[in-house]
Amino acid sequence: MKVLDFESIRKTCSSIRPSNYYDWIDYALYNKDSFVMPVKSRINQADGDYYAIMPCMNPRENVAMVKMIGRHALREGEHRSSMMSDMLLYEADTGILKALLDGEYITTLRTGAAAAHAAIMYGKENFSTIGLIGLGNIMTVCVSVLLDKITDRKLVIKLYKHHSQEERLAARFQDHDNVTFVFCDTYEETIKGSEIILSAVTRATQDFCDDSCYDEGCTVIPIMTLGFQNCDLFFDKVFADEVEQIKEFKYFNQFKSVCNTTDVMHGLKKGRENDRERILVYYYGLAIHDLHFATKILAVADNADEVEYNYCKEKFFIK
Repeated sequence: MKVLDFESIRKTCSSIRPSNYYDWIDYALYNKDSFVMPVKSRINQADGDYYAIMPCMNPRENVAMVKMIGRHALREGEHRSSMMSDMLLYEADTGILKALLDGEYITTLRTGAAAAHAAIMYGKENFSTIGLIGLGNIMTVCVSVLLDKITDRKLVIKLYKHHSQEERLAARFQDHDNVTFVFCDTYEETIKGSEIILSAVTRATQDFCDDSCYDEGCTVIPIMTLGFQNCDLFFDKVFADEVEQIKEFKYFNQFKSVCNTTDVMHGLKKGRENDRERILVYYYGLAIHDLHFATKILAVADNADEVEYNYCKEKFFIK
């Protein structure tokens, strides 16, 4: 059995181009119906802590997965992420455990890459102004994918100022000569005039802006689904990675239009039809992306530990 811990996965991914993550997102969405993906379940705990359990199988590649992800607030003196995740990969037709992988890095990669995919797929043609709120690791991945994919035009990226995160992100991408970063003091300044608006904030108690801040033709991508409930009521179209996962949203029944991205990719539904439509994209997170990313990363990792795992190989009797 192979074991890939957090550092091993981070090292492996350091040699993978961000545009590959875009391709992996694209493949899994296009082929979503070939995966077996039961509804993920959740165990709620005190103070907002929780576990989520995400099973998935890809019969084409003979691999099955269960992912356990949880949020647990840090106790005093603890040194860990508040979000922890692990993935077990199995040979689908035998049930043999093939690999244990840390899921934290993979989750961050696939979440940021999916947001970039949504921006490119649903943004109006040749968009050039992007507003970003919440500039942590997920947004860093999102920007790295966007800049690896968009090299044919100049971009203006507006960063909402928060705890100097804007300085760190701008420094991270300072070598890209087709990008100008603008630091913004307010949500309104960040959003107004932006053609693509992305947010990765994990806490929001109210909407960021009133309706007037969202220009015609803008595309809003709330990575954590927060801060844009007013958009639910007047945006022209809503797209999802899986509509079933957002049916409990407060204003779901008031969406003007809603459909799955996979249906758009197969030509069954219309995506963006003109540069006036305001579009909202809710990508809630799919186990197919975790499984596909894990499979791809495991295939190229040359630093995985090999662990002898003695599963039952013959009929046995309890002694």
